Amino acid sequence: MAAYEALYRKWRPQTFEDIVAQPHITRTLKNQIMRDKTAHAYLFTGSRGTGKTTCARIFAKAVNCLHPKDGNPCLECEICRDAEAGALTDIIEIDGASNNGVDEVRSLRGNAALLPVRCKYKVYVIDEVHMMSVGAFNALLKMIEEPPAYVKFVFATTEIHKVPPTILSRCQRFDFRRILPADIVSRIQFIADHEPFTVSDAAAHRIAMLSDGGMRDALSLLDQCAAVSEQIELATVEEAVGVAGTESVYEILRAVAAHDAAAALERIDLLYRQSKDMTRFADEISQQLRSLMLLKTAPNDLSLLGVMPDDAAQLQELAKLFSLGSILEALSAVRQCCDRMTRAGNRRMELEMTMIRLCSDLQTQKGDVQALNDKIAELERRIAEMQKNGVPAALPGAPRRSPASEKNVPAQNLQIEGKPDISQYLPVRNWASVLERFDEVNPSVSGLLQDSAAYANDEKGILLMMVRNTLFKKLFTKQDAVLLGTAAQQVLGKKYAIRFKSVEADPEQIPPAEMLFKRAQEQGIEVSEQENAGI
Repeated sequence: MAAYEALYRKWRPQTFEDIVAQPHITRTLKNQIMRDKTAHAYLFTGSRGTGKTTCARIFAKAVNCLHPKDGNPCLECEICRDAEAGALTDIIEIDGASNNGVDEVRSLRGNAALLPVRCKYKVYVIDEVHMMSVGAFNALLKMIEEPPAYVKFVFATTEIHKVPPTILSRCQRFDFRRILPADIVSRIQFIADHEPFTVSDAAAHRIAMLSDGGMRDALSLLDQCAAVSEQIELATVEEAVGVAGTESVYEILRAVAAHDAAAALERIDLLYRQSKDMTRFADEISQQLRSLMLLKTAPNDLSLLGVMPDDAAQLQELAKLFSLGSILEALSAVRQCCDRMTRAGNRRMELEMTMIRLCSDLQTQKGDVQALNDKIAELERRIAEMQKNGVPAALPGAPRRSPASEKNVPAQNLQIEGKPDISQYLPVRNWASVLERFDEVNPSVSGLLQDSAAYANDEKGILLMMVRNTLFKKLFTKQDAVLLGTAAQQVLGKKYAIRFKSVEADPEQIPPAEMLFKRAQEQGIEVSEQENAGI
């Protein structure tokens, strides 16, 4: 009984016509072989599984074939048969990762000096050439530049940036493209027609997307699925590969759009208990977020998505739930999560934290890009008004300052004497947002509230500030209290009467400006409150 042969080996292309999605390379090589104008050194570069080593083997057979056909090997002569069986000593395949030293290159040079035994050319195919050491590359230079007429080199690499420029300049370079999903699907269906299993269109497309442009990866996944069932459906692929499935991704995205962190965590828990790969699931989420980004940017060009029609319809519905800004924010967060997962011990926790953060961030967003543009336009209008009238513009809906109110009239009657009963108040959780609003109209006074806390009594309609900066009660005016009340109303949705209580601060925590002011007063130097505010 013959040993089982993996699909990617069984269906490895034998001629240039069999190579998928690289016509710009195969056409050039065939023309060179037909015209007998082949180069002495080639460099094939591209991502994994795109046909680099396969193309090098076909080239080695074609230049030595006894009866080539239009630049292709005939596959029938003794040279082609022995080359395919690995019994031809004149075609030498070398792994650059394990033969990367100077001694190995010196041995190669010694063997290259010998004439071919049976072929017209000695062809050296060096895979993963970027793994060779600097010394090994230097030892190769002279041989690559001026090899014997009967020697040809074909280098293959996935990391072209690691190959020295001195090597690049001595080779003809060919860049292998990622194989499109449609081409991979077509190849899978062709193989399925000649194998004892069937593959649905959805399953073939899913395999193509998971292979990330690599035909070898696609055929390995197909082989794995064929071991599960002879009728390969979408569920078969997800079961065999261990991926979560698009429906789980859509559920997560709906939960994010609805700010429902609990639903997102429940889905992650379910997948974790099913032993799904959290890193791969996070990558699937990022892929679908990319699809949403493309839908928002180019809604009329569904070909950019590369998805099945049913998935396209669901993605279009999901796209309505997000703004482009929120999609970009989510995509950035998930990609960062994927990067952290490669180093994290608990990948599930990394994904859970990201989902919670996304649900919270999207819930508290103040609007999309259009809302931000509107806010910028409003600020520009206020600045123009200030320049025209010399009067600061107020917040929308806030009372306008009159010239008389510009006088620095202290609001001492707003200060609560004695110890207030805090039990009657609740902390204001959005106090930072209130101060941010207040800072737009009075940054000098709002700066004095940075270390403050606020409490609200909804029954009495009072907002009580606990202020540590003693300068505040000297600079806080009645008009400032009105503006602060308006800012609080816009953020908290309720109108409050403003009150404050000065809290003694630790001398070490007193701001330098306030310390200078105190020392000046102690020495009898008169400093106005306006001058002190500008220290």
